[in-house]
Amino acid sequence: MPLVAIGIDRESLAGKDFGRYFVSEEEMLSRLKVFSSAQGVEETVLLCTCARTEVFAEITKFHGGIEEMWANLAHTLDVDRDELISVAKVYYERGAVAHLLRVASGLESELIGETEILGQVRRAFVRSHDSGFCGPGLYGLFRKALEVGKKARSETGIARGITSSAHAAVELFSETCALGGEGIVMVVGVGEIGSKLAEALSQGGYTVYVTSRTFDKAAKVASSVGAKAVPLRDFKLYIPELNGLFFATSTKEHLLDLEDAKLFDEDRDPKTFIADMGVPRNVDPLLDSVDWLTVFDLDGVNAFVKEAIESRQQEAGLVEAIIEAETGKFVDMKNSGEANATLASLYAYAEEIRLLELARFSGRLDGLTESQKKAVESLTYGIVQKMLHRPVVKVKEHSGSKRGERLVEDLSFLFDL
Repeated sequence: MPLVAIGIDRESLAGKDFGRYFVSEEEMLSRLKVFSSAQGVEETVLLCTCARTEVFAEITKFHGGIEEMWANLAHTLDVDRDELISVAKVYYERGAVAHLLRVASGLESELIGETEILGQVRRAFVRSHDSGFCGPGLYGLFRKALEVGKKARSETGIARGITSSAHAAVELFSETCALGGEGIVMVVGVGEIGSKLAEALSQGGYTVYVTSRTFDKAAKVASSVGAKAVPLRDFKLYIPELNGLFFATSTKEHLLDLEDAKLFDEDRDPKTFIADMGVPRNVDPLLDSVDWLTVFDLDGVNAFVKEAIESRQQEAGLVEAIIEAETGKFVDMKNSGEANATLASLYAYAEEIRLLELARFSGRLDGLTESQKKAVESLTYGIVQKMLHRPVVKVKEHSGSKRGERLVEDLSFLFDL
């Protein structure tokens, strides 16, 4: 079946609000159900991170199927179809395979080679598979993506140095405030990024508070990194003593607004540091201009790591070579399997017709001897085989090519296989 991917990423939005296309963890399953229930969608995986929202799907038909994909995803994200088309990218077959392998390897990340994306790809795959939306086609693709993502990081230096946006934010805090690991900080949110923030800050020697909408989750993370959990409703009470405040939640409401500026110590030196890693933003942008605060959003953190990216660019070529080779292997295997399955269905279809026709004329063949009946059987079988031989040879000759893919698709369409 045709493989299609449609993706939206922060970097390509040119200042537009990525939050309009973001799907939180709480909404993920319901959005998956909406998309997967649409006509023509056989399998699907929905991948959402702080930097991208993408859907990978196997659809029942290519002609007309892409139009359905646009309509389905627009409905799923609750945005206008024309708006979606203006900001999204679409990938077909080999392009979709290569794109997912690039994503899993960190080449499509704002922080090239970052490690968080591999876990996010894995969770998206497992969620969809466990919920029954991911079948054998996408299962093989996502297993390959995870394998290639690990290979890229183990066989090249693409992940050398700062390996995640969380570690980048902690490094930025350390360089900006120069506290030597003696400050007091708080992390709001205990998802993957929040947990990594808490761990990195604790390892840096800072006193760390952790909070979350679910206190038990905050307590679990705090216990694992040597921090202290506090209820979310009380987190603002700790603000006067904090040197740094890190946000990493998917809430659609600002957790800090301009009114909260008065809670911070105006005379603190260095200024209180705030890293807003949330998507949508957890901190009201108006706080960016408050004199006694130093505020970085996700774009600001990513700008900080541009120097780290430069050293990794030299490794990108090695990763590209791995992806090119692995994409070729996967596509050849997929096309070979689909071609063989289609040809087997074609032979089965022709054989069914032959046997039905022989059965229909069985009464007229009763007077034949056993030898004559075998001759009729052999004759009809030979005719079918000779009729199918030339198209089958043509399909096999072009196996693994774009033309071969089209021939298989046309056979399926013409004979309704």
